[in-house]
Formats: sequence, C-alpha cells, structure tokens
Amino acid sequence: MASSFTILILLVLAMQQSQFELDIDCQVCHHSDRWKPLSNNRSFDHNDTAFPLFDKHQITDCIQCHLGETTEEFHQFSTAESLCSSCHMDIHFEEFGQNCEKCHTSSSWDFLSWRFKHDETLFPLIGTHSVIGCNECHSDKQSLKVLNRTTECVDCHYTVYLVEVNTSGHTENENCYLCHNTRNWFPSDMSHHDVFFPIFTGNHREGVWSTCEAECHVNPNNFKDFSCGLNGVCHEHRQSDMDDEHDDESGYKYESKSCYNCHPDGREH
Repeated sequence: MASSFTILILLVLAMQQSQFELDIDCQVCHHSDRWKPLSNNRSFDHNDTAFPLFDKHQITDCIQCHLGETTEEFHQFSTAESLCSSCHMDIHFEEFGQNCEKCHTSSSWDFLSWRFKHDETLFPLIGTHSVIGCNECHSDKQSLKVLNRTTECVDCHYTVYLVEVNTSGHTENENCYLCHNTRNWFPSDMSHHDVFFPIFTGNHREGVWSTCEAECHVNPNNFKDFSCGLNGVCHEHRQSDMDDEHDDESGYKYESKSCYNCHPDGREH
C-alpha cells in the first residue's frame, strides 16, 4: 500500500515539475487503470474552450490537432492553434485571408457558400457566371489569387472578342457590358445604349428597339456604321431642308457622323 502511494506521489510530483497542464483531471480523458487507449466516455467538453467542435472536428482524433513529439508536448492543450491553416494546407496562398468559413464549413471543404460570398467581391456572380465552375475563370492555382483576376470581360472572353472584331465588324470596344449582359452574348442588350445615344430616353424613347439593325445601324456587319435618319431611312431629314436649316452653321455637312457630333443626345439645338 505504502509502495503504491509512494509511486502515486512521485508521479504527481513529476507531472508538476513537467510541462503538463494539470488544470484538467486525467480521468476526464483516461481510464482510471491505464493511460491508453483513451476512454470512449470522455467527459471533457471541448465546447467550453475557445474552439468548439462541430461536424468533422467532432470525430477527429485529439492528436491531429494537439501535436507533439513527447507526452508532455501532447498535453500542451492551450498551445494548439485555432486557425484552419495550422492544420490544413491553404491552397489559396493566404489570398483570401485566414477565415476559411467565408467559403467552407467544418462539415466539408466543398464550396457550399462560395457563390454567395463571391457577391461580396468586386465581381458578383450573376447570369451565366453563377453556374460555372471556379476553374473556368481561375484556371490554375496562381489564378485562384484575387489579384490575378480582373473584372473586365475580355480577361476571360478575349478570344471570342477577337473573332467578332476580325470577322463580323464588331466595334473595337472592350466594354462588353455596354451591349451585352451576363446571360447570353446574343441577342445584344441595348439597355446601355443611352451611354452613346439615348434610345430609351429623350426624343427617341418611343421607338420599339428589338435589333441593332432596326433603322440606325443599316450595315449589320459594322455597328460603327450608323445612320441619323438621312434620306428618310429613320425619319424625315431631307437634305434640302437640312441644308436650309443649317446654312448658318460653320462646317455643316449632310452626313450622319456630322449630325451626331452636333446632336449627341438627339435633341435640336
């Protein structure tokens, strides 16, 4: 009896002199008659710590987070890091910060909420962009970094743009959003046309514009070629009448580009 008591005292003294954290009772995790294996009925509640265990973390072995080479190191519970990257490799190279829960959950690495979080960036995902995979825009590990991506359409669609410029007379304007939307390339979305010339406001708002070639862009192969209604193409602007009306205007010419230069908003002056 004395011998067992002596051994117990020596064990306690040794533990006190070591780096063990003794504020947790050993029997919380261990059997009363042996150290290993750990008890299946551990009473320690990890949720009382600064790192509650949810989902996959609940079935993870202690030593996967509480690392060490010795028994003493294993028992330095307070030194365990709470950052995801302390246990998991960060394939994003810290570009998205250290809060992995922005896109992931403790139940899976699957991107369960990344589409919603993407809306908090400078490029919210709408239209077709909301259903494509990450690698359609982020084609390699380096491009997963935010700084390697721009919000310009041509960053991903430059090949399509070049084909249209070289084969269909598409204007050399890389501001795709002025004529297109994120749902489809065709038909063109003319809701931004007012940036160049008002067709939904002002004197031209009453028209029903369904195609670019309606009356203004008479050359379907070149949208830079437009008509301001001369010779009755759109509305009555007979040259004889226009010549008389502009006889006091210096530099007047009866041509569409000249009309546009003086009347960019479609109003008379």
